[in-house]
Formats: sequence, C-alpha cells, structure tokens
Amino acid sequence: MNKEKLNVVVFRNNLRIDDNYALFNALKNKEKVFCLYPLEILEGTNFGFKSCGNFRKKLIFQAINELKETLGKKNIPLYCVKDISNSLKTLSAKYSIKIFYEKEVGTQELEFEQKLENFHCDSYFKQTMLEAFDIDISKSFSNFRNKVEKALITNKMQILEPLEFEIANQKETLSLNLQDEKLEVLNENLILKGGEKAAFKRVDEYLSKYMHKYFDTRSLVDGFDNSTKFSVYLSIGCISARRVYQKLKEYESKSYESKSSYWIFFELLWRDYFHLVMKQSSNKLFLKTGLMENRSYDFSINSQKLQEFFDAKTGVDIIDAGVIELKTTGWVSNRLRQLLASYFVKNLGLDFRYGAAFFQEYLLDFSCASNYGNWAYQAGVGNDKQYRVFDPMKQSRAYKGKAYVQKYLNKEESIPSFDYAKMALKVKEEIFKIID
Repeated sequence: MNKEKLNVVVFRNNLRIDDNYALFNALKNKEKVFCLYPLEILEGTNFGFKSCGNFRKKLIFQAINELKETLGKKNIPLYCVKDISNSLKTLSAKYSIKIFYEKEVGTQELEFEQKLENFHCDSYFKQTMLEAFDIDISKSFSNFRNKVEKALITNKMQILEPLEFEIANQKETLSLNLQDEKLEVLNENLILKGGEKAAFKRVDEYLSKYMHKYFDTRSLVDGFDNSTKFSVYLSIGCISARRVYQKLKEYESKSYESKSSYWIFFELLWRDYFHLVMKQSSNKLFLKTGLMENRSYDFSINSQKLQEFFDAKTGVDIIDAGVIELKTTGWVSNRLRQLLASYFVKNLGLDFRYGAAFFQEYLLDFSCASNYGNWAYQAGVGNDKQYRVFDPMKQSRAYKGKAYVQKYLNKEESIPSFDYAKMALKVKEEIFKIID
C-alpha cells in the first residue's frame, strides 16, 4: 500500500511566507504540507556562551507565533519540536515525506542539515540578496563590490510572492503523533517586535522617513533611528534581503537616489559578502586562523582580561558602556561593534572567537556570517589586508560618546588611568609581529 504524500517545510532563519523558496515549492503542487520548527537549533554553548540568548530567543518566538497564526488560517500546521530526527521518523512512518528547507552557513547549521538529508529533500540557498556565486575569498570586499555592482545592471533578482494557498480540511485529515512544544515565556524587553508584519512595517517606516539621512547618522553610537535595524529581521528571516533591496529601489523611485540610500545597499552587499565568504571557505571564519592558514597569532585567553571585558570593567568608558548596552538591550551600534572588537583584539590581545561568542549570545540580530566575519576581520585573519586600530577616546569624541557614556554608566566620561595606546603597540609587536 502506497503511503500518502506529505511535504514537510523545516523553518529556521526564514520565518516568513513572503519570498520563501522552501514554502513556495512545497505548496506549488497543492499537496499536503506540514511545517516544523526545530527548537534544538537554539540550544548549545560556544566558548562558555549560549548559542542563542534570551533576547534573540524571544524575537524568534514572537516570529514563530505570528507565522503559526498565518499558516493556521491556511490550514497548515506549524509545530515546534525538540528533536528533528525523531519527528521526521514519526512522520515518515505514516507518510511518504519530502522535506523542503533553506540552506544556511555555519558549522552547526550544516551538521543540522545532515539530519534532514537522511530523507528525500529539496533545498535552496536563499539567505543572500544576490544569487550565490563563487568568489575569490582572498580578495577584498571592494573587489567583490565592483563585480556585483556591474552584474546587478543586467541581472534581475527573482522575488517570490506568497502563493494564494489554502489546503482544505487538512487539519482534520492529517493524523500525527507529534507534540507541538509550548514556547517559553521570556521577560526580556526588545527594541523591536519579532514577526513578518513588524519587519515590513520597520522597512517601510525607515525608508519613508530616514532613508536619505542614513549616511550621516549610521556611525553615531546611540539613537534608535540612526540606523535601519533591518538586520534584526534579516537575521531570522522575517523579511528577505531581496525584498529589502526591492523596497529600497521602490522608495528611491518615489523620491530620489542619494548617497545615503546607496549606503543601505552597500550594507546589504557587506552582508552578502560575509555569507558567501563563510559558504565558500567551508566555515573557516570560526577557526583561530580564520582564512589565513599561514598565520598563527598567539592570541591570549587570559581569564582576568576576558572577565573584565565581559563585566564592563575595562576602565575605558566607551567600551564599558557598549558592553552594558549589549547585555541589557541585545543591541549595540555597528560603530561600537567595530570598536569593541578592535579593543578586545588589538588592545587586550584576546582570542577573537571568545568575543564573537559573547556577541552571539547577546546580539538580537546575530548572524553567524556577519558576526564571525567582522570579528575575523578585526583579528587580521579575515579579508582585511591592513592593520587598523580604533582609538576609543577619539571614536567617542567623533560619534557622540559623551552622552552615551552618561546614559549607560551614569557618569561623566573620563580619560582612562592607563595608556591603552601603549597596550595596543605591545599587542601589535608581540602577537601580530609587526614592528614599525
């Protein structure tokens, strides 16, 4: 006796119905569809930090609850399960299942995908704005950017609109022996609400009001609308990068193209670049040597220095304020992310992977490609060929750090009691072996 067909969509960082290749293809032949979200991907630790902290977990749960409601109106169940392998085995005992999922980058992500590949699968790599292509990972972002901008003139992106779908009476006809796990109630206050509706609302609001101010405000260390915050929604896939690009071009056509609107596209390119570098390098950005297998820097794992940084007790006010903002809100500006990473590696001489893992636990918009790509970049084992060190006091003066320090440390910003520049010189000579 032939088993009844069932298409199973496994959601991860694509928590939407718009421009969702896995969902679209599972539905297009009007066969029965069942959806799963594997809670196991939120578990685990990395260098002593949680793989997914409570800020991001709450954002994800909000997005899942909205997606459940949206799919439920179409008679398509979405279950949260603890063990994907056991859940798929249970389904396959009764149905002839075919799995649809989006491929991702990252070591743990690929290990998870191997569990899916034990069954009949269709998979799609759609995490980027551009169609994935091979790049020379030894070359800089500028090289990538020049090639991409020329290609975009002739290549049009394909964006999938949601299918007008409804599977009649499916809830009544599906016979399942699975438990839909209840999602944990978390008390963290988020700077933005999770979900596809909130994602589209944020994109429309920002592009209509602030798009042409972005270049001038993006580096300021504080202020909610100084940056797009699109990364929050892109990180868990409440909206696709392709849709953000389409929206950007739509709002440019309604007003005008500017340096600021271009720079939003520029940031989307950086995101794509790190995804493709991670993909093509087989996740080498997680390694201490990063992309530079011929370099072996003796980074420190001094426990006192690590703890002082993570406890916001470095004695450099702008650094400590940044750590406190991150730990209490799940957010810190891109400028401060660069500054924190630079100080961690270039002044303290610490192993960048610990800093990246710290960010991973707390960042609301954590993306393994962007996070580890940026940290490896600062540690000299990524794609940057130049040795750069941020001066924290200079950066604070340039980007309104005084008010920011007052806000998060409740004190006037003061000059550090030690010579952090001398520390950076020592790290440069002893760890990076660069003698001026």
